[in-house]
Amino acid sequence: MDQQKIKILVLFYSLGGHTAKLAEYVAQGAREIPGVEAMVKQVPEILPAEFFADKPELKTVKESLTHIPTATLEDLTSADGVAFGTPVHFGSFASQLKQFIDQLSPVFIKGAMVGKPAAFFVSAGSVHGGEEAALISSMIPLLNLGMIPIGVPYPIQGESAEFDAGSPYGAIFVSGYKGDKEITSGDIKIAQILGKRLSAMAKIIKYGCEQFPECSFLSHKYE
Repeated sequence: MDQQKIKILVLFYSLGGHTAKLAEYVAQGAREIPGVEAMVKQVPEILPAEFFADKPELKTVKESLTHIPTATLEDLTSADGVAFGTPVHFGSFASQLKQFIDQLSPVFIKGAMVGKPAAFFVSAGSVHGGEEAALISSMIPLLNLGMIPIGVPYPIQGESAEFDAGSPYGAIFVSGYKGDKEITSGDIKIAQILGKRLSAMAKIIKYGCEQFPECSFLSHKYE
């Protein structure tokens, strides 16, 4: 039986460009699983153009991201797995991502995301600036939609310096309060592992049920 492509959506919001950079590495990892098609898309901006008028650096960043398509709800519901990325805003996730998720009542009612895996990644300006709180808060609405969170357990992350990268809850990039820190090899590795784990789980859920029919209850209503 020929298997169709597994569709992974890497969905993000980025203000300073750091979350966008991390999104590309998550997508790279997702594509390491054979048969996976990973799309990188951003949520719509809700800040008015006037906000960027006197902020040339942020305006330049936003213009540099215009080649990345803006996601639709169809992109979300047609995906077999989704990675959600956001900058850390006061210990939580960005309002732009929240606004996108808040449109999902029809998706929730139909159960269109039930049983699909979800992964999470964030960028922050400082260590201990709320990264893990933002990752966990991102999970809450997706659990309500019936999605299955995918993390990065410490034994998979590695040892020594690599142990300091990421979090069990997702991938992290700390750019510094000036936003001038470069992404580290450890950050990249964790982002790629996260994407690969997301793809692997999406493939298991979509095609594993052919060998294990009982797993279909993951994405169907209980009877």
